[in-house]
Amino acid sequence: MRSKQVSALVFTLLAGLLSQSLLIPVLSTSIADQKSYYSPPDPHSGSPPSGSHSSPMPPSHGSGGTPHYSTPTPSTPSNPPSGGGGYYNPPSSGGSPPSTPVDPGTPSTPSTPSVPSTPTTPTIPTIPFTCTYWLNHPGLIWGVLGWWGTLGNAFGATNVPGFGTNLNLLQALSNTRNDGYGALLREGTASYLNSLASNRFPYTTKQVRTSFVSALSSNKAAGNQANTFKLANEGKIKPRA
Repeated sequence: MRSKQVSALVFTLLAGLLSQSLLIPVLSTSIADQKSYYSPPDPHSGSPPSGSHSSPMPPSHGSGGTPHYSTPTPSTPSNPPSGGGGYYNPPSSGGSPPSTPVDPGTPSTPSTPSVPSTPTTPTIPTIPFTCTYWLNHPGLIWGVLGWWGTLGNAFGATNVPGFGTNLNLLQALSNTRNDGYGALLREGTASYLNSLASNRFPYTTKQVRTSFVSALSSNKAAGNQANTFKLANEGKIKPRA
């Protein structure tokens, strides 16, 4: 009886050793097969494995054979992710942006130029002219006589008290004596020029010369004749027909 128990124990030990010797090659083969399909990533590396080493897919349970793993095909996202980690498109170079044009504003309406007024024709006094007018227009004296003349030449007088006979007509008109002789030289010279310039003057040139020489007899006579010549020079005596 004891011998049978020993025999059974030995058989059991042999069977256990045999099964272990057979199980070890099978497990080694299975583990080697799994290593050909998947290798775990290095925990110290910063990027996922590249190439053919992709994430394993769970084995299918359809058959009892060796599990197979399918490699997923990576795809590129068509749109950039939203949120804080989005993409930034830098502005393209090519110069500064065009400046905004300045509005010139509405042009002002040009003002209508003023029409110049018609120049007025200067008033030319009609003959007779006063002694002051002749004095202020010496060119008229030159135009009538062609020379300045003298008292002796103009009136034929041989002596004019206080003046002599060498005074020219412009000097006679500009004398400032306030007696009869001074007035006779001013008004008599103007009457002489008026008689030469207009045939409507109340006295002819001969009448003027005769009256002038006759008035030299006294200062009073000279004053009276000067007043008559003044009225004629101012147009206050009826002109000749």
